[in-house]
Amino acid sequence: MKDNDDEIRNQTMSLMLAYQTLLTEHRMDEWIELWADDGICEFPYAGPGQPSRLCGKVEIKNYMSATAGKLTVNGVEDLQLHLTVNPRVVVVEMTINGTATQTGRPYNQRYVVVAETKDGKLAHYREYWNPLISAEAFA
Repeated sequence: MKDNDDEIRNQTMSLMLAYQTLLTEHRMDEWIELWADDGICEFPYAGPGQPSRLCGKVEIKNYMSATAGKLTVNGVEDLQLHLTVNPRVVVVEMTINGTATQTGRPYNQRYVVVAETKDGKLAHYREYWNPLISAEAFA
């Protein structure tokens, strides 16, 4: 069983690295293929008027494609992937340095993500960030 766990864990880690690369490069058609058809994307600290839960690839892609145009990403720093006991779960920490397109204000946000895969696809994704930084950049 350990060999299988190691294989699943490596697949999970590779999936999350591809996730970050494709999203940062705005390669949305490739990025959405990393998701399970019934994948769930959650933003527990979403601000007023923002969705806190997206269900399914269509809803996730529509939201993320619209959001991508609101932010210019200058870089991803301090990317750390943390293994868990469950080989299908990974915790990701990273800092996004960018600019809010409409306001020109800096967007330097620290994220913590808990992601779970199923059958080699992203099944559940929870992204935590500081809503005050988002409000300041986009207001």
